[in-house]
Amino acid sequence: MADQKQIKLLVKEAELYRTQGLLEESKEKYLKVLQLIRENRQFQNNKKAISVIKGKIRGLEKDLAEIDRETEAPELSGELQDLIKNLFSFSQDKDAAKMEGAEALAKFGQYERALTEFNRLLKKGILPLIAAKNILRSHLALSSTDAAINQFREWLSGDLLSRQQLRNIRSFLEYVLRKKGVRTTLPEVAWESSQKSEDMEGEGSFLDICSIRLRLENGPCKGNVKELEVTFQSGHVISLIISAKDEDLLDSFVPGIRLKGVHFFSSIAAFRADATISEYTKIKTGPRRGDYVLSITIERSDRLDIL
Repeated sequence: MADQKQIKLLVKEAELYRTQGLLEESKEKYLKVLQLIRENRQFQNNKKAISVIKGKIRGLEKDLAEIDRETEAPELSGELQDLIKNLFSFSQDKDAAKMEGAEALAKFGQYERALTEFNRLLKKGILPLIAAKNILRSHLALSSTDAAINQFREWLSGDLLSRQQLRNIRSFLEYVLRKKGVRTTLPEVAWESSQKSEDMEGEGSFLDICSIRLRLENGPCKGNVKELEVTFQSGHVISLIISAKDEDLLDSFVPGIRLKGVHFFSSIAAFRADATISEYTKIKTGPRRGDYVLSITIERSDRLDIL
């Protein structure tokens, strides 16, 4: 009897939440009702009741999905995206400036447009190794590991990248996927008998940083050790995503603060160095809307502590 009263009460609460527009809360109540019905022998064979509750839940899910579609922030217009590219291109080198502009789009959460730009730069042969890695980073930022893997396979069958570049990219992607817990075997890159060593100075002269680990020295999380994934990198400046749910972390990352003894991890080495918080920006549009992009500058030093 107690279970029956509890079920009736939960149904009333669910309907009340629904009429007040609290759809998530209503759905949770109906899910609880469904659980109680299935656990109670007195009701578990009542197919009609189960069907009704399931119908209520499906209706709420449909309404929630519709709300998500209506409230999704629009992508920035092409004109504004071009403005971002121009405002955040600082390099005097034309090719590097174009890359920085595309990376700026990604930093503002405009991953789809950034992908278009990186692909255009790659096809034109502009800093191809950096462009290719940024294409993969964009796919991964969109949580599309399959797209990143498929893109690598596509490059293997084309001629946009050399064998040496592809081996570099394979090592990079393999490490990033492993850090994300993705278990897969990437195809090997075959050697060419006539291949000569290539000079990639300027493109591959700085380690690709995939993640960092540091002890927080400020804010409410002071004393905690945090590991963060690197989303983009331009030389010795790296960008990381701080989730909106971890907004308290921003108190530990005030621009100008110097971070001592940060651990940096790449696919071929790990090292410790000091760094400085450059800035953080809230993403206003796109799939990462509400999250923050944190930029950190790794301090140059004659000596790095290799881990």
